[in-house]
Amino acid sequence: MNSDIATLQNIANTLEENPLASQRFLAENANMSVGLMNAVLKRFVERGWIMLTNVNLKKLSYAVTPAGIAELTARSHKFARRTFMIANKYNDTLCTLVKNAKNDGKKSVVLYGSSYIKFLLEYACQTLNMDFEEQQINSISPVQIEKDALCIVGEMNNEDDIKSLTKKGCTNLLELLNQEE
Repeated sequence: MNSDIATLQNIANTLEENPLASQRFLAENANMSVGLMNAVLKRFVERGWIMLTNVNLKKLSYAVTPAGIAELTARSHKFARRTFMIANKYNDTLCTLVKNAKNDGKKSVVLYGSSYIKFLLEYACQTLNMDFEEQQINSISPVQIEKDALCIVGEMNNEDDIKSLTKKGCTNLLELLNQEE
């Protein structure tokens, strides 16, 4: 079903750019054969997601129906809901980590390298009145780990840097969050 929704989204995007797109053009944009696209379009017509109209004797026109749009919207809502649930879970985990570090006498949180969820770390620090700083990693000079700080290595670093910093006492952000799933 998810691949059907992804294909429907692809068709909707293609038709938005080119309302008179041919079946061949739809197939090319979806990276599938014309025969498979034909079968997909028939299935989508049966489900009420796509409407076919004759432009002339040789040409059909395709349009996403309100039911098709509703299906895509429902998918977007599910994705957003799931994303917010994950973000809240990660936020709770990071707030607990920062709170425990503060209770252990740590004065700040240092993020080594980059992380997609840096904003959640910043929020946890702000909420718990802890200083937050970012340290870039470069291969020229060795990283000095601050003893009075909670040291976290971001998931966007290369594996060697993550392993090295973890050995030095940094919390591996990716491992921490994977434990929560």
